[in-house]
Amino acid sequence: MTAYINAMGRYLDFSGRSTRSQFWYYHLVLLGFAAIGIIIDAVVSGGQPLVSALIIIAHYIPSLAITVRRLHDADMSGWLVLLCLVPAIGVIAFTVYGCLASTGPNRFGQSAHGVSRSTGATPAADSQPQAASNIERIEKLASLHASGAISDDEFQRMKSEILTVGTR
Repeated sequence: MTAYINAMGRYLDFSGRSTRSQFWYYHLVLLGFAAIGIIIDAVVSGGQPLVSALIIIAHYIPSLAITVRRLHDADMSGWLVLLCLVPAIGVIAFTVYGCLASTGPNRFGQSAHGVSRSTGATPAADSQPQAASNIERIEKLASLHASGAISDDEFQRMKSEILTVGTR
């Protein structure tokens, strides 16, 4: 339910990233709401899709937004969400997007994996010491910077975030 609340709180946010679990848990809750809406429609309005239609309409933009953020998490353009609107291909595209692996830091920001929501620090249960982890993260940033995936400003900002988190 947390993923659903988070997605609804970011109703019009098409920037940033969303993990696979956020994506799938949001859509699982939405599926539950739609099923309840269909049941209510069958009982109250004789099968006319009134409640279920309102549920789907209210969730259309957040669904697009979380799909765009999911694409960003896989370091892909959010415009690929338009493939979900194509009949037949849309279901396949939606499923593939939900299954794509997350990348490390990319042009859309820091990965949501391995970062605590409350403090922004990596968990203490890392398999490597914090300093070694930060060095690896900076090396990955440097390779993204060298390939042109992130700008000089983005590289400096992300590097300072890594170094700031490491000193807490």
